[in-house]
Amino acid sequence: MLALALLALSLSALGCQPQVGDKCKRATDCGLNVIRQCDVSQRDSKGEGECIVENCSFGVCPNEAECVKVYASEFLSITCDPELEDIPMSSEGAILRDDCLPNEVCLPEGLCADEIRARTSCRRKCKTDKNCRSNYKCVGTGVGGLYVAPDPADPIAENFARICVPRDAD
Repeated sequence: MLALALLALSLSALGCQPQVGDKCKRATDCGLNVIRQCDVSQRDSKGEGECIVENCSFGVCPNEAECVKVYASEFLSITCDPELEDIPMSSEGAILRDDCLPNEVCLPEGLCADEIRARTSCRRKCKTDKNCRSNYKCVGTGVGGLYVAPDPADPIAENFARICVPRDAD
């Protein structure tokens, strides 16, 4: 009988595991294991962060989330042409354009972004603001340094998603 009670308690605890995007103020709010962390770097107006999975890659996030790559937006200031950046012009290997530094990539919106400072994490997927918790909004990836992490099977394909971000992060 005691074994049945412990099993029921264990199963109920598993059902209540925090999900990516849930509010948090400390790491233990996101679970007792190390899979989900509490990201307080972009606290909402209530001072709450969100549960995330750090250092993800394409296709490995929980069902409620998408792996996104975020480039530090404060460094997105050098313009480039994504159609011409680092493209060899001829068989001699001459470069047509080289506006970005060797550690940077030319983003589709035409800005150089530092790959070293880029960060990947699982973030809550959404279709509208109603899918996000209060003080969060649903935004699309593909602009402003926010992209779906590249698919290793097709690294140049542009994948798009909608994720929840704090309303204060405009």
